Amino acid sequence: MSIKFVKMSGAGNDFIVLENLEGSLDPFLTRGTISSLCRRGLSVGADGLIQLRRDSELPFRMKYYNSDGEPAGMCGNGGRCIAVFAASRGFVEREVDFHFRSDAGIHRARVLGDDEARIWMTEPMVHFLARDLLAGASDVRVSFVDTGVPHAVVMADEPDTPDFITTAPLLRRHEAFGAAGANVDYLWRGDSVMRIRTWERGVEGETLACGTGAVACAICARDLLGAQLPLELRVQSGKILTVGMDGNGWWLQGEAREVYSGILRALPAWSLTEDP
Repeated sequence: MSIKFVKMSGAGNDFIVLENLEGSLDPFLTRGTISSLCRRGLSVGADGLIQLRRDSELPFRMKYYNSDGEPAGMCGNGGRCIAVFAASRGFVEREVDFHFRSDAGIHRARVLGDDEARIWMTEPMVHFLARDLLAGASDVRVSFVDTGVPHAVVMADEPDTPDFITTAPLLRRHEAFGAAGANVDYLWRGDSVMRIRTWERGVEGETLACGTGAVACAICARDLLGAQLPLELRVQSGKILTVGMDGNGWWLQGEAREVYSGILRALPAWSLTEDP
């Protein structure tokens, strides 16, 4: 058995993307196998895996898994990648709005050219803004916004104030965000645009970009700093994500491109991570 896949990048977030229209790959794509495939250095390596599934009402359904193999409701950059992937395979047309489904709800999307897409997010929920929380020995001012994925946004003076590497993992599991925890985003003013860096749950580390995090940061920048929309944000990959709002809600736009394609051999999960 072999499985065709595409490696895609959404402004630095990288994903294994494949078709599983009728669910025939479900017995193979277990939590352990997905985690193994996403493990860098020993397999394909990725921030997550995305399946394009058939939907009874819409052109397709997106099923997203973090790199630990656990499903997640939505991924903003992953949503833009699956939109470009679907257009390249003829499921949708370019330059025309369409809708697709994720576990977080129904999204409007538009593919712009060969390697850019815009998606409209599910309605964000602002739980609280600028609240002091104790993380380790420090008080950190944090906002809590759910954009399909929960995000804890820290308004930072610079990339490491407070220290990102030590504070972000503590905030990620803070009791204020419930049992599931939250992604953690640091937001600060760069030389010409706002800058963000993100610690993602499920990855349990820093990623080069986060689409739902960019939207959460844009909401905080508007409400706390008076930033004007649409807002450009530079992520850790150096790419720009643009966030705006119109009559259809909050949208996220940026690069989404195919990096390479390949074939997976259906091996047991252990064979991808351990010596025989």
